[in-house]
Amino acid sequence: MKLKHLLTLLAAFAITVPAIAEEDTPLGKEMEKISKNLKAVNRDVADASKKADNIKKVAEAKESCAAASKFDPAKTKEISAGEKAKFIEGYKASMVELGKGLDSLKAALEAGKTDDAKAIIEKLNASKKEAHKKYKAD
Repeated sequence: MKLKHLLTLLAAFAITVPAIAEEDTPLGKEMEKISKNLKAVNRDVADASKKADNIKKVAEAKESCAAASKFDPAKTKEISAGEKAKFIEGYKASMVELGKGLDSLKAALEAGKTDDAKAIIEKLNASKKEAHKKYKAD
C-alpha cells in the first residue's frame, strides 16, 4: 500500500517539475509577466477608471515581450540542427506579431474602444495557444 502512494507521489512530481523548470527560465519569467498583465487588462478592460492602469500594464507586457524575444525557447534543444534556424526565426516572428498586437491593444485602450480591446485580447489569446503548441516544450 505504501509503495502505491510513493509511486503516485513520484508520478505527480515528475509531471510538475518540467512545468516548473520551464517557468523558471528567463524566457518563462518574461512570458509569465506578459500573461499576468494581459489577464489583468482583460479583467478590467470595461472599467473606465482603470484606463491608465490598463495602458501601463500593456506597456509592461510590451517590455516583457521585447525581453522575451532575446531568448530562445527551451524546445530549441529538441530541434534538429538543420531546422533550428527556421524554428528560431518563426519564434522571433511570433514575438514581433505579439508586439504589434500589444501596440494595437494600447491604441484601442487609449481611444476608449473597449469592444476593440476585447477583440484584440481574444486574438492575442488565440495566438498564444498556437505559439505555445509550436514553441513551448512539452
